[in-house]
Amino acid sequence: MKVAVVSFRTFEYGGVERYAYELVKYLSEKVEVHLFTNKFAGSSDAEIHLIPAVFKKDLFSVNSFMYFLNRRIKQASFDIIHSMGPLFLYPDVVTVHMCQKRLLSRIDNLFSDFSLLRRFYWKIRTRVASGFQKISFNNAKKVIAVSSLLAEEIKSAYDIKETMVIYPGIDKKFFQPVDITMKKTKRKEMGIDDNSAVLLFVGGQWGRKGLACIIKSLSLLRNNAVLLVVGVGDIKKYQCLSEQYGVRDKIIFTGFKKDIIPYYAISDMLVLPSLYESFGYPVLEAMAMGLPVIVSRQVGASELIEEGKTGYIMRDVGDEKELSSFIMLLIEKGLKSFSERARNKARKFTWERKSDEILCIYEEVLEKKLLNV
Repeated sequence: MKVAVVSFRTFEYGGVERYAYELVKYLSEKVEVHLFTNKFAGSSDAEIHLIPAVFKKDLFSVNSFMYFLNRRIKQASFDIIHSMGPLFLYPDVVTVHMCQKRLLSRIDNLFSDFSLLRRFYWKIRTRVASGFQKISFNNAKKVIAVSSLLAEEIKSAYDIKETMVIYPGIDKKFFQPVDITMKKTKRKEMGIDDNSAVLLFVGGQWGRKGLACIIKSLSLLRNNAVLLVVGVGDIKKYQCLSEQYGVRDKIIFTGFKKDIIPYYAISDMLVLPSLYESFGYPVLEAMAMGLPVIVSRQVGASELIEEGKTGYIMRDVGDEKELSSFIMLLIEKGLKSFSERARNKARKFTWERKSDEILCIYEEVLEKKLLNV
């Protein structure tokens, strides 16, 4: 089987970028894979086709990529064309990571910390992407959503009768046992007391992901807790907020880290009270590393959580009192009791399994194509 995978950017980190990277990596062990992408970092057995993008700005960059991609992909013959989002308008299979039509209606709420000009740009960008998404859905033979939350949204927004839910996979490197000596050394280097409970927050777009809610919850905790913020955002703004709530000395901003594993290793739990997250890759990564998780019900990966066993789900998004009560519950119950259950749950979502599921879809689609169904 000859498969073309389309992804705008393909890296070992990020969300959509890493999904494409891992999928191509594991598919290449089973079939012939050609990756069409604008930027690639890492190693792969797939044949990499770098597609140019003329403009630097996101909207025009993606559109020019789509133009050159369409010309290049028509020069070859593939059994299956699998697009990560609406990058190719005539895919056999499309994986959806965001419902663009729903995002358009939520921009002012989700990105309230953006300037008016930046939100206006996002609205234009999202409206264009929504149009492309509708076309790709109409032409695709199979639509894959990364969570049931997202599947219901795209079915409602675009009047699609059928979508498949295939959760993302997790790379086996996240299942490595934590080195206790390294954990203690790393904590000491960062000035973290051995008796402190370490909360981990991973990602950008801090307003949408609920960082303010976590900072406020810290002020309500009776226990000694430290928050690690790994990712890029407006540090000054959130430092000011932490000072207002008297928790400035309890927060460590690390900036962007390509290798995230050491930060999972020294943490005790992951906290992600997002206003919206179609999936939330850090949730699965944290569980693989044996961390319990606390997320909002608007996070797609909340569907993987067994409440009281692998973590907790916030019902009231943005409620710092509810969040602080869950943090204290985890600390009081004993974090070790959650660790093995979280790890065992994550083992069901390896990329070996997920790539096999997607390969089965390819075979089904190819059979129908050959029969002209």
